[in-house]
Amino acid sequence: MNFGEMFVSAMSSLLANKLRSFLTMLGILIGVASIISIVAVGNGGKRAIVSALSSDQMQNIIQILPKELVVPGLPQPGQVLSVSQSDLAIAQQFSGVQSVDYTITGQTDVSAGTHTVNASIDAGPDYLNNLARFQVIQGHMFQQSDVIASRPVVLLSNTLAGKLFGNGNPVGSIVTIGGEPFQVIGVTASEQINLFSLFLGSDYAYMPATTCLNLFPTWDITEMDVQTRPGVNKSQLASHIVTALNVNAGDANAFETSSGFLSTVEGTINQVTSILTLVIGAIAGIALLVGGVGVMNIMLVSVTERTQEIGIRMSLGATRSAILLQFLTESVMITLIGGVVGILLGMGVGVAVSVVTHVQTFVQWPVVVFSFLFSAVIGIVCGLYPANKAARLNPIDALRYE
Repeated sequence: MNFGEMFVSAMSSLLANKLRSFLTMLGILIGVASIISIVAVGNGGKRAIVSALSSDQMQNIIQILPKELVVPGLPQPGQVLSVSQSDLAIAQQFSGVQSVDYTITGQTDVSAGTHTVNASIDAGPDYLNNLARFQVIQGHMFQQSDVIASRPVVLLSNTLAGKLFGNGNPVGSIVTIGGEPFQVIGVTASEQINLFSLFLGSDYAYMPATTCLNLFPTWDITEMDVQTRPGVNKSQLASHIVTALNVNAGDANAFETSSGFLSTVEGTINQVTSILTLVIGAIAGIALLVGGVGVMNIMLVSVTERTQEIGIRMSLGATRSAILLQFLTESVMITLIGGVVGILLGMGVGVAVSVVTHVQTFVQWPVVVFSFLFSAVIGIVCGLYPANKAARLNPIDALRYE
């Protein structure tokens, strides 16, 4: 019997017991689909978070942060945890600097009528939408004149606006923040997944930094945003400013540029997601092994059911190796079909996650190839014992079996 005949025989056997064949390959299918989808979603989430964090990397903006806000651990005496007004003045002295702005973040209650929501406050310059990566979908962004005049204007995220005003248009309405009235001038939507939304939620209010500092004078300035002049070497200027700030603070590691921040965060994200992917992937691998045990069990049942068939084939001249290869082919076919369907299902889950969360998932083809080959290996390993048992049957005993 050649390979083509073995393939036809294996498919005929599987189709003769469709439900049993499907249930047998279900464990393989679920295991492979889990591995593909987990890795795809993990990679997509990791890239989305890093992209969201790096969205502030505009051509002429240097972001400078206190390094201790980046490095994990409890604050120690003398550590710099915020940007001071003197730090802003130092940065402004460099000739390549066009302007120095700052960003403040915090949490407080935002009220409208009888509704009150604890929201995250993002305050910054008039280009805060580029820094915080959001787009204005109703109304307009506040202007530089609003920042200079410290006007009480605010933009609400679409989720916060929905909680405060329902389905109505909030633009032009008044909300209360910190006991003061603010005019709503716009509604925003996030362009990408927000790293901190997992902890702070998606209820945001955006206002001019000067307005926020007047309202909450005890809040820390968490970030310095330096606009450079055209043609200035951004990296070199950033290095000079950070050095000057560190000298002023008396600490060589007091401040860090956003590039250093991103490197630290990206390294942490890579480490965490790799560990999570490995752990969950191992669980999916266990599902594959359990599926392999199911394949072995069904193949043993198949050998028992077809004992007379094996005896007839042997009496007609079939060799032990032909019998072994026939049942081994069936075992491998079950796992390979389960593997292929699992790969397609895993990709489908990745696409579904992209549609629902708007986070682009990424399927890694080496993982797909590994899953396919692993399915084949499981088919061979788990089918070898039943196939060998079939090949070792005594033809006379097999013919007598009922």
